[in-house]
Amino acid sequence: MCESQSKYQNIALPGASPNGGALFFMVFLAYIVCMSIKTVSAFLEGKIEVLEKGVPNHTETVISDVFVFNDFAYKVYKSDSTFFNENFSDLSSKENRFDFTRADFEWNNKLSPEIYLELKGLSVNGVVPTIGDPTDNADELVIVMKKIDMSDQLIKKLHNKTITISDCENIGEQLAKKLSELPLSNSEQTVYSDFLSRHKDIQPWIKTVDKYIPEKLARKYQEFVKEYIEANKDEFNSPNEMGMCADIHADNAIYKNGEFYPIDSYAPKKDWLHGYKFINLYRVATDIYNFLGKEGFNAVIEAYQKSSSEEVPRRHDKFLAIYCQLINWPYQYMLAEKESWRLDIADRYGKAVEEIYSNDNF
Repeated sequence: MCESQSKYQNIALPGASPNGGALFFMVFLAYIVCMSIKTVSAFLEGKIEVLEKGVPNHTETVISDVFVFNDFAYKVYKSDSTFFNENFSDLSSKENRFDFTRADFEWNNKLSPEIYLELKGLSVNGVVPTIGDPTDNADELVIVMKKIDMSDQLIKKLHNKTITISDCENIGEQLAKKLSELPLSNSEQTVYSDFLSRHKDIQPWIKTVDKYIPEKLARKYQEFVKEYIEANKDEFNSPNEMGMCADIHADNAIYKNGEFYPIDSYAPKKDWLHGYKFINLYRVATDIYNFLGKEGFNAVIEAYQKSSSEEVPRRHDKFLAIYCQLINWPYQYMLAEKESWRLDIADRYGKAVEEIYSNDNF
């Protein structure tokens, strides 16, 4: 029994029978905490035969542990993120976590196979931890990735003013080719019902940063989005324009030597895997607008349209740009809690959304 398991083994909720559900829950909690500690320890103590030797840097996110070596990185999803389990996808059970990890890897491998290399299974309960085939018998699944230089993150390059209009054209062209690798959507939802659902999701999302974005200001933009959806109900009330949605934006993309690589673009919530098929394009184009204005915005969209041979309905530019800002803008404030340089980006996004909102000819 590991130390964390012994710590919890005798805990029961007040009034609970020793054989009741509360005790089972605490034993289960102890088990997943124990497995998490074993996984982290196995990597940090160099006990696992991986692609390179040495002790990795350990990066812990809300939902994953990432072990970064000189050339490769290994990502393991957590089971005990209450925030993620309750609001997005419940990864507390091994079955759900394995299903999510497999889907996540398959998706990201299609879009950026140069980065997402293979899926492995990790066993930590034996005498010697081993890494092998990603079967259900493994204790955890591990996504093996090529190490990323985060100075090549698109948001950082935009912030550092190293992205040109020519780069925007490259990004639009490559985005179209990347997205063509995704499967066709089988959603029976209409664009109208999907947008209404997304509009509802935006409200608590923005509210998490209400110390930065006043409720009255947020409501103004949300009302614009809702009114536009209703005004275009006849056009949107069809599943024909639904597509697969990747969580691609300037934070989830690498741009290096003229090549565009989406990263971590598998949506955290199943409902968000399907949506209006041009959301992918507009999220990237809107981020670029915030730094390079309408010229950069247009360059991305026009290059995408040319590469995909698909007509983009530019009459929805203003609506889609404001909708995308309401996702990306609050996110920068969230990230600024740990990365203060992002406050400048968040403020820039705030000015941009007002600029778009106030422009009748956008």
